[in-house]
Amino acid sequence: MSTRSLWQHQDFRKLWIGQTVSELGSVVTRTAVPLVALLVLGAGPWELAVLVIVSSAGVLLVGLIAGAWVDRLRRRPLLIWDDLIRAALLLSIPVAFALGALRMEQLYVVMFLESCLGALFDAAYPAYVPTLIGRDRLVE
Repeated sequence: MSTRSLWQHQDFRKLWIGQTVSELGSVVTRTAVPLVALLVLGAGPWELAVLVIVSSAGVLLVGLIAGAWVDRLRRRPLLIWDDLIRAALLLSIPVAFALGALRMEQLYVVMFLESCLGALFDAAYPAYVPTLIGRDRLVE
């Protein structure tokens, strides 16, 4: 067992910082997208309900197979690409707004894909940490 702190482990710090930024973005997304739908696009109860449904559907569909799929892939590149693609998807919302092209359909697609990728990330992350720091340091 190593006596060095995990905070001195460069790869762990990178993962921790990246995951912190990702989680912050996820919290903002869960709050901001429905507000954009409501305040910017004038969505009603039905449109907001569909937004919640498509987000949940992504988790349900991918969550069923995510674990088996993640076991067949290299986890680090998967985690990095997953977060980059989710960031690009979410960035498409303010870009579309700036161009005057934002529509509810885009929010539906973005939230569905974001939730699919989020489920994949959530399956890969716990499997990656032990390979990064070692099983003996998981509690730390």
